[in-house]
Amino acid sequence: MTLRYVRSGAAGAGTGADWTNAYTTLAAALTAAAAGDTIYVSEDHAESQASAMSFSNAGTVSNPVYVICVNHLGSVPPVSADLRTTATVTTTGTNSITFANGGAYFEGIIFNSGTGAGAAQIILPNIASAALVFKNCSLRINSTGSGKILLGNGGVNNNLVELINTTLSFGGTGQGLTVGGTVFKWRDTASALLGTVPTTLFDWRTGTGSDVTISGVDLSAAGSGKTLIGNSVSEAVRVQVIDCKLNASVTKYATPGSPASVDVDFYRSGSSGVNYNVSRGRYAGTLDEETTIVRTGGASDGTTPLAWKIVTTANVTYPIPFEAPPIAIWNDTTGSTVTATIQGIWGGGAVPNNDDIWLEVEYLGDASSPKASFVNDGKADVLASGTGQTAGSGTWGGSTTKFSLDVSFTPQQKGWILARVKAAKASSTFYIDPKVTLT
Repeated sequence: MTLRYVRSGAAGAGTGADWTNAYTTLAAALTAAAAGDTIYVSEDHAESQASAMSFSNAGTVSNPVYVICVNHLGSVPPVSADLRTTATVTTTGTNSITFANGGAYFEGIIFNSGTGAGAAQIILPNIASAALVFKNCSLRINSTGSGKILLGNGGVNNNLVELINTTLSFGGTGQGLTVGGTVFKWRDTASALLGTVPTTLFDWRTGTGSDVTISGVDLSAAGSGKTLIGNSVSEAVRVQVIDCKLNASVTKYATPGSPASVDVDFYRSGSSGVNYNVSRGRYAGTLDEETTIVRTGGASDGTTPLAWKIVTTANVTYPIPFEAPPIAIWNDTTGSTVTATIQGIWGGGAVPNNDDIWLEVEYLGDASSPKASFVNDGKADVLASGTGQTAGSGTWGGSTTKFSLDVSFTPQQKGWILARVKAAKASSTFYIDPKVTLT
């Protein structure tokens, strides 16, 4: 492993061997680097060019190149106390910054792309099967045109991009992130959105799938008139937003455009100091937390009674129902019948039929293997006629007709039971108490 040094103010031989003879551009250091090398970038490094900038190196997923901002007046080689976050790498005009690295780790660098009214972009990565990690960095599009941060570009797929305490900045409302063929993780970032907040933060490259996880990120700068997760019609995309700070006025997601488009889930993500927020968006319907139409003695976070409000779309069907998140409960019974029960209410005038809404339970039904067994209280088969579910019990804070979803089964091992409510009656609203009981 070779240590290399970058400082725009260096006046030596430009070999990268030490601070005196440092490379004056990051691109030069990356071109020279071998897999596993470490490149130290001075805290006062300020590199700018009026042409497109491309970073390419020999790093691999299993042996990346490390690019780290440090105090050039500190220890040699640098130590933890020397870490800094102030180095800048900039393009001007309509010129983009492209990362063509197979495997690279960047820490403490501010990347500025473009100036003026052009459409400069940041492209990461620009080769297939790459892995890029940015920690304590900032990715900034400073031009005001329609430029994007592209996660996976053109036909590039099978990539991992991870941002850790890394902010994003945009220069125009038509900008944002376009994701394709990429596993994208963004976590642990305060005040994550700088500059002008795009109208839609995430959209999707046509014809590719992606997996996006955002956790511990403050997205509250996106408020009224902004959408975090855009619609997709031709891409299979999964998005999970976990433990994030949101603006109360933001639109979490656009309506998914097809059964295999965006599956989006928000968990414990909201604008106030509560820990029970949940939101799910599917082509077949939506689910959100409910704190008014709730069941007395039902689910609670310890202080606030809770329910799930399920609203199906006109697109829902019996073969492809809306599916709520699983409700987990531990089971200690083996070899004897157990009944799982979930209570609900709706305004349908009579209890819903068992092809309108039903409960499916996943349990350990084989004593000799962990293979799951499934049972439900829906109709017996696709040709059977639906029949009414059981009348419900308890006191609710609204709506009219209570119903009970009851499934009996015989576990053969102790373990977690997963209960999933499924709804297939089009354009209907159900309130579910997400507290399963076992008897």
